[in-house]
Amino acid sequence: MSQDPKVVSIKPNLAARAAAGVSSLPAPLISVRDLTVGYLQSALGEMFDKADDNLFEMADKAGNNADQALFFEAMRNVRLQRHNVVKRTCDALALAAEQINTEAPSAAPAVTFELDTLSLVQPDELEETVAIDGMVNRVVSRNQTALAHLLMRVNSLAKKSLDERSNPFAPGALAEHFAEATKSLDLDIKVRLIIFKLYERYVFNGIDGLYESLNEAFISAGVMPDLRFSTAASSRRPAPAPGAGAGRGDSAESSRFAENSDQQEILGMFGDLIGKWRVASGDVALAGLTAPGGVPMGTSELLRVLSGVTADNFAGDAGQNGLRRHVQQLLHEQRVQSGGAKTVARVDDDVISLVSMLFDFILEDRELPAAVKALIARLQLPVLRVAIIDKTFFSRASHPARRLLNELSRATMGWNDHDDLRRDQLHGLLEQIVEQLLAEAEPDADMFDALYQRLTDFLRTEQRRAERVEQRTRDAEEGRARIKAARAEVAREMNKLLLGRTLPVTVVDLLRDTWSQVMQVIFLREGGESKAWRHALGTAKAMVHSVQSVDKAGVAMRLAQNRQIEAAVRDGLELLGLDAASIERHVQAIVLPQRAVLAAVAAATPPDVPSETEPAEVAAAEPATVVADELPVRVEAVRVEEPVLEQEPVEAPPETIDDLPSVGAQRWVESLGTGCWLQLVVAEGKAPQRCKLAAIISFSGKYIFVNRNGVKVAELSGQELAHGFDRGQVSLLDENQLFDRALESVIGNLRQLQART
Repeated sequence: MSQDPKVVSIKPNLAARAAAGVSSLPAPLISVRDLTVGYLQSALGEMFDKADDNLFEMADKAGNNADQALFFEAMRNVRLQRHNVVKRTCDALALAAEQINTEAPSAAPAVTFELDTLSLVQPDELEETVAIDGMVNRVVSRNQTALAHLLMRVNSLAKKSLDERSNPFAPGALAEHFAEATKSLDLDIKVRLIIFKLYERYVFNGIDGLYESLNEAFISAGVMPDLRFSTAASSRRPAPAPGAGAGRGDSAESSRFAENSDQQEILGMFGDLIGKWRVASGDVALAGLTAPGGVPMGTSELLRVLSGVTADNFAGDAGQNGLRRHVQQLLHEQRVQSGGAKTVARVDDDVISLVSMLFDFILEDRELPAAVKALIARLQLPVLRVAIIDKTFFSRASHPARRLLNELSRATMGWNDHDDLRRDQLHGLLEQIVEQLLAEAEPDADMFDALYQRLTDFLRTEQRRAERVEQRTRDAEEGRARIKAARAEVAREMNKLLLGRTLPVTVVDLLRDTWSQVMQVIFLREGGESKAWRHALGTAKAMVHSVQSVDKAGVAMRLAQNRQIEAAVRDGLELLGLDAASIERHVQAIVLPQRAVLAAVAAATPPDVPSETEPAEVAAAEPATVVADELPVRVEAVRVEEPVLEQEPVEAPPETIDDLPSVGAQRWVESLGTGCWLQLVVAEGKAPQRCKLAAIISFSGKYIFVNRNGVKVAELSGQELAHGFDRGQVSLLDENQLFDRALESVIGNLRQLQART
């Protein structure tokens, strides 16, 4: 909202005055403000000292490197920013205190609700809100009297009227200031929740004494020293004069009234949209089933009437307004029996219509397995009952009934229509939860919350078990892919080295059967870019070169090379864990052909021709090769005409443009991340399978899919996935909150209908 240029904001001036220590507050309020700031500085200092230890401990106990890095980075941020967070929190409190003594502003604009604002709360925001609300409520419940006295005394000195929410010293305001100050830390929600828990422990758990001290400071300053609460006095207390603060002690009642007013406004907007739907669809309002002047039924009476509907009446009924039709028929029968004396309140009529629309959307979802739809269909009655009892069901994303429905959908993501669920423990638990809800005529939010906790506890245990199996699956597939890659690389290099050459049989056997294993081990341990791999490959090439013919001038160099090759071969064979005898046998497979080459050189040199270039070490090292009347060592040779090691077939390139997957399919595959759920046809002629993408293997580019128990069910390449996407055989499952998705859709449809009319 733009600000009138003639209006100057007072917030910067207030902030500057508070920072400079200049205040327009009365002395008692200054004293109370300073006491609160002093307490916050001390308590937050202790909290951040403990936060450092807690985060270090969490990092030490982290189950993986990612979590450990997360906690260490958070610990570093907290150390660097702790003083800024304390300062921002205390400055925000000081500014809020200054604002209570400004001139009374014009009436605050009424809070309005637009359906566009009923968007989904992000999971992180929801968790943070729940954590803050929980600790604030615990402080309020312990200090109701002290907070009520404090509010009345602050109001007696303030220039504008305050309530529980706008009291700058209330726990809600203090928590809000701290939460806002910690946003600069940019912490993961997991760490933020730990920080909030420490805030409650070191700031809020000791704040009871602060509120006693604040009231005592007011009493010492003569501010309402005789203030007392008593039942009798409160019942006879006259209505406060306009602008006076003495009538705000009953803050809980005021809060409930404000909440109910807000809720009525939201339901009223839903009612307007549903009214448009009735006009367009020709539907008859349930509230109009009786004659004019009928008495609307109360909540308990309506619930007793609804007890005549059973889950069996519409189990599996996914038709339009299935729930509403059955309720309408039941209410019609009730009208006949009562002679039209009773009617349905308009707000309850709207609730019934809206719940019916929500379940129509859910039960028409093609992605939901039949078994899940059967469970959800039976939950229509319990959800309708709790929505009639508790109207915050529609506006509160954290409502236990909504959370239970969302969790049920998430938990059954891996179910398939062809699965046999009779022995499935999760299915058995969900059946028990549904039966328990159906047996309760008036289920409340607490009951849904208890069942939600029971379900999440079970799922945590099941998830840990599945994650262990899934990790073993990933490790096995990664290891298999590494071995396959190593074999392929060794086969490629060995075949390239040997094909077309004529070599001693013993050398071919050594390279093919033994040295290839050495190279594979080194590839797996060190990788294809390592120095060890290059050395092993170089040794293989040197072995081939060492059995080639050599002239007399190169004998000395060949002898030195042969010794290096022999040493390298011995070192490599030790990697395979062979015993000394086996190593010696394999070494002789290369040494004997090398000696034969040198013996041939010696045999070709006449004994009576002096040789100045022949090194003496040849005779010393190889006496057999320099004896003229001794025949050279004979080694059988073979020409390698075919690959000595089997190679994986290379995927044939597409012959035409039509053989390529679409660009959209390729981008879709590239966008996939591990952990997402998909529905795919594993093999032609088989039913679609719901599975989770567990790993993308870097060595092979394969996508590994597992079921909800972590067991591998499919392995596809990126090209296969893209082609499956083009053929409609692969689709990504929507993991968004089921109920919230349904609510957004219903609201969107109603708004479109309203726009058309």
